[in-house]
Amino acid sequence: MALFVLTYGYHDTPLRAERREDHLAHLNKLWEQGSLVAAGPFTDLTAGLIVLRAEDEAAARALVDQDPYTQLEVTKDRSLREWRVTVGSLD
Repeated sequence: MALFVLTYGYHDTPLRAERREDHLAHLNKLWEQGSLVAAGPFTDLTAGLIVLRAEDEAAARALVDQDPYTQLEVTKDRSLREWRVTVGSLD
């Protein structure tokens, strides 16, 4: 399995607060399935980062596409990239 990092910003929309529980439920489901390594906003709350585990980029993109925040365009400037850990471990 490969690791993928998703970074994103937020649109100024009330949907962010309104659909936060749906977004978190999606992330928790991914965690339970073993596809989520870690996720959270940056401390200034203007953007976030999600680390995913998937077979390939298409599979990682499918996980992102299922997120209510993606579907409702709550997030913007999404960047999904494969990431290789050189030092340390996420196991």
